Amino acid sequence: MRLYHYAPKKNTVLEEGIKSISKIDSNLYSYVKRVGADKKEDIINWLEKTFAGRSRAISCLTEPIAWQGNDKVLEALVDRCILYSFELEDLINAGLVESIWCKDGSEASGVNECFYQVSKDEIDLAPLPWHKCDSSKGLIFGMIKHYMIVLKDGAIPAEFIKEER
Repeated sequence: MRLYHYAPKKNTVLEEGIKSISKIDSNLYSYVKRVGADKKEDIINWLEKTFAGRSRAISCLTEPIAWQGNDKVLEALVDRCILYSFELEDLINAGLVESIWCKDGSEASGVNECFYQVSKDEIDLAPLPWHKCDSSKGLIFGMIKHYMIVLKDGAIPAEFIKEER
């Protein structure tokens, strides 16, 4: 099962892999408002209260974004990022995956997130409702079911990653 992850155009993914928040010291801004703190330690503690291992998780989608002209944030994400993919089965077989969680909804700006643990066989591969995204209401990935792959070491090594064209 191929899963997808977007990273900023300037990155080291193909050299250093995809790193979870536990492995980076920058790009924490998306959590600062939700957490109410800007220290990495506070952000990690907040993430871990959601579910064990969240700070070592990589967020991924079951398909590339299908921007349909409905939301400028989605357009910017596609334009400003590089799409990478990886085979979940390869990570599991290598003993890198600790658990898999589904994020299936949240309120505006990511509040009251709904997470539940799943097995790889429970990952829903149905087409995603990209037309429901509305950044003006803070509803981007709150409307799109996606998955958090908790990694034992907090990163997907580069040898498992493919850049999509």
